[in-house]
Amino acid sequence: MLAKLKTSYITLSLVLLALGLAFLNFSTYRILLASLMGIIYFFWGVFTHWKNNDNHLIIVLEYLGISLLAITILIFISLRA
Repeated sequence: MLAKLKTSYITLSLVLLALGLAFLNFSTYRILLASLMGIIYFFWGVFTHWKNNDNHLIIVLEYLGISLLAITILIFISLRA
């Protein structure tokens, strides 16, 4: 069980790292990449909890809130730059 979670976290980290590097290098696609990062994080969190039979509405709302906050911050940063 722990090995599966480690693999899941490593995969998420690598995907978000790749999107983060793309966010820094491709300024014309920053809004799209910011949205994509938030969407991937949200669905990863919901899927991970669903897979472990630990999915509750409050967990889904927490992932949704964090994703929306991150998307908003990244979009405002990209509009400022």
